[in-house]
Amino acid sequence: MSLVTANNLINTWNLNGGSLDAAFVSTIQGSFADINYLYNLPNLTGLGDEAHILEDTSLAVVSLNTLDGKTSGTINASSINTLTGSTADLNTAYASGGISNLGNEAVTISDTSLAVSVLNTLDGRTSGAINASSINTLSGTAADLNTAYTSGGISNLGNEAVTLTDTSLAASVLNALDGHTSGAINASSINTPCTSPHGRIAIKPRSSCCTGVPTTQASRCP
Repeated sequence: MSLVTANNLINTWNLNGGSLDAAFVSTIQGSFADINYLYNLPNLTGLGDEAHILEDTSLAVVSLNTLDGKTSGTINASSINTLTGSTADLNTAYASGGISNLGNEAVTISDTSLAVSVLNTLDGRTSGAINASSINTLSGTAADLNTAYTSGGISNLGNEAVTLTDTSLAASVLNALDGHTSGAINASSINTPCTSPHGRIAIKPRSSCCTGVPTTQASRCP
């Protein structure tokens, strides 16, 4: 029932000739690298239910999730200022009941293609800025896409290609989306043929009239 540093446990293991029963440990403090090294030592037993206090200020989220899988104890991540990784892995960490004191760190995501609903979920989990510069393609409803583009918590969006999933859409919503990105918008899911005034929206050929959506030479009412 004691708090020890990961480095001290490693030293004790070495002094004991490469063997240690660490069942007496209730909390381990240290960097992820030291704690992870500790778990991989041979002939070190008695670990698996201890709490952790991390000392890292920046961490790949896959490392945090790896540590979360090695103990049933709580991981105190209050030292972390920056997390990096895929949005799926980030959301896993934020949703984990085994990781505490996250919620205000900056995030850099690594995804190149992403469903915008996943990005919005992540945005709701941290008050820190989300750097989305890696994204080349976003997909989802126009409403969800506009939410992401107008969020003050998501930066470096504005040139990605977009694939819509809406089957019908108000002209104002479509035009708002068109103003948020310089990338092409694939609107083939929409049942009424239309393009934006900027001509960047790809459509399927249709024979019906556009209703409530501005038409261009690409789609005319018969």
